[in-house]
Amino acid sequence: MAEHGSGEQRQQQCRTRQEAAVAWAATHAGELAGVGVPLIGGAVWSPWLCLLSVPGAAAWVVSELRLRRTTRTARTAITSANPGEPSTIPAAEQAVGTGERAGTTERKEAHR
Repeated sequence: MAEHGSGEQRQQQCRTRQEAAVAWAATHAGELAGVGVPLIGGAVWSPWLCLLSVPGAAAWVVSELRLRRTTRTARTAITSANPGEPSTIPAAEQAVGTGERAGTTERKEAHR
């Protein structure tokens, strides 16, 4: 029974990039709508509608900065407590500059 639980926990930790992207989009749906809807309206009807996305974008930035500031100690504790664990840098940032070839069939995992 204990083995089954540890397997589930490991499976939750190893997510593909697609799963991580879907989870991110789902949690940020309100912010994406607050910025995207006025931009789409501006493209369709009047460019002046694009200006409505500015307050939504500003609110999103403030929210992300607050979240980053309040979770700083927790993130530091996690990275210093698990030096043998894989890097906590998001997979998208890890892939930049690593020379990964596009089109590989290897499953890419996103690490938290």
